[in-house]
Amino acid sequence: MWEVQYHPASIRGRVRFFFLSGRHLRWLAAILLATFALIGSGVALAPTGVRSIALLSRTLVARHENRAERLTLARQQAALDRLEKRVQAARGAEEQLALVLGVTQRESGIGGYPAAQPEGFDEPDAVAALERATQLETESTALLSLALELAEFAKRNAALTRQVPSICPLPSGTFVLSSPYGERTSPFTRAFDFHTGLDLAAREGTPVFAAGDGIVGFAGRISLEFNVHWWRYGNLVILTHGARYLSIYAHLRDVAVRTGDSVRRGEVLGSAGNTGWSTSPHLHYEVRVAEQDGGELIPMDPRIFVLNYRWKEQEAALVASRKAPRPPFDPLPATVQLR
Repeated sequence: MWEVQYHPASIRGRVRFFFLSGRHLRWLAAILLATFALIGSGVALAPTGVRSIALLSRTLVARHENRAERLTLARQQAALDRLEKRVQAARGAEEQLALVLGVTQRESGIGGYPAAQPEGFDEPDAVAALERATQLETESTALLSLALELAEFAKRNAALTRQVPSICPLPSGTFVLSSPYGERTSPFTRAFDFHTGLDLAAREGTPVFAAGDGIVGFAGRISLEFNVHWWRYGNLVILTHGARYLSIYAHLRDVAVRTGDSVRRGEVLGSAGNTGWSTSPHLHYEVRVAEQDGGELIPMDPRIFVLNYRWKEQEAALVASRKAPRPPFDPLPATVQLR
C-alpha cells in the first residue's frame, strides 16, 4: 500500500491523503508511460505532419492551376479552330482568284511544315495545339506570299483584271439559283443532259449586268435556220472579254445593247425574261474559257468566277472546278470573235 499526501500552499488548506495499492500504482505508471510515449511520438512526427500539410496545400494549388491551364488550353484550341477556318476560307479565296485570273502559281520553294518544338510540354493536347499553331503559321505565311504574287499579277495585267467576268449578272437578293451547272434532267426533253451554265430565277424585268469589260459579240435572237441550240436561248447577249473569256446572257425580255458595243463591268445589258425555251422568267448565264489564245471555248461553272456573291457549296464547286464535256457542233455567230 502506498500513501500519497497533498499539502496545499496555504497553511489553512486541508491536507489530502491518497492511498494507492500496488495494482493502482501499476495502472498509474502505465498511463504515465503511455502519455510520455504519445508526447514523444508527437514530437518526433511533427515535422512529417507539417510536411504532409504543406504537400496537401501544394497539391490543391497544383490542381487549381491545372484546371486553369486546361481552361486556357481549351480557349486556345477554340481560337485555333476559328483561325483554321479563316485560313481555309482565305486559301479557297486565293485559289478562286488564281483560277479566275488564269494564274498558275508556283508551289516549289514554299517548304513544308516545320517540326514543332514541344519542349516543356508533357500534355498531349498541348503538344497537338502547338503543332497546329505551327502549321497555321506556315500556311498563313505561304498564303501571304501567294496573295502578293496575285496582287503583282493583277497590277501588271490591269486590263485583263477588268475583263474577267467576275461579278454576279443579277443584283444580290433578286434571284434564286434554280438549276446549277452540271448534269441534270432537261425540263423539256426529260433526257439526261449537261447544263453548261446557271439558271437564275428572277422577276421579269430584273436588270442584267455585264460581268466584266468586253465587246458585245451578239445582241438579239439567233434564227432557227442558223442553229436550233442558240435559237432556244431566246433573246441573248454574248460578250467577249479579251482573248480568253466569253459570257452568255440568255432568255432576256429585252436587250439594251447592240452588236459591237464596248461595255464596262456592271453596265446593264438588258433584263431577265422568259423568251426561248424557258418555263418561267430567269436568266441563263454561262462563262466559257479558252485554255490558250485561239483555243476552243469550254464552258466552266460560273460560280467559280463570281467574286461578289457567296454561293452555297461554292467550295465544292471550286474543288471540282470541272469543265463541261466539249459541246457538240455549236458554232458561234460570225460576229463573235475573241480579241
